[in-house]
Amino acid sequence: MVFRRGPDEPVLVREATQNDAEAISEVHAEAWRVAHRDLFETRWLSRFVDERRERWKSVMASREFVRNTLLVAERGDRIVAFVYLGPLDYGVREGEIFDLYAHPSAWGSGVARTLMDNAWELLVEVRYRRIRLWTITGANRARHFYESFGFAQTGRTRERDFGDGRPVLEVEYLRSTG
Repeated sequence: MVFRRGPDEPVLVREATQNDAEAISEVHAEAWRVAHRDLFETRWLSRFVDERRERWKSVMASREFVRNTLLVAERGDRIVAFVYLGPLDYGVREGEIFDLYAHPSAWGSGVARTLMDNAWELLVEVRYRRIRLWTITGANRARHFYESFGFAQTGRTRERDFGDGRPVLEVEYLRSTG
């Protein structure tokens, strides 16, 4: 557990528990709703937001979950951000950040940076050589955040269809731990 003082009140970063699934889902859904409102048609965005509200109970109950780490950032008695990370693949000394989201009410407060600092310390401690992540090309706020944290685009892209039949382009980022 790490406390860091932010502009409002201290931030507690800790590992998530099963009891956090609902709060994590809410952070994920609201971050998606606000950050991606210009990237998807309204009816599809609503569906995607609802999917994120339902996702974390099953993710946290899955066999895959035990090999990964889910950290949450609390401010006061409320979870305001989370990061989900783990190995890129078995036997590879690289890690991946699968998800990093902050509730829009926490944007610009330093919570995401505090959470990322803690996640980075963990990734370095596990001795990953490099850390990868993917984000939607139109998610400019996220892209700026990752670049400010030292991640650089690799030049690799992929199309991803979230279910609306209109694939969006994702870009890969990479940062070395050494």
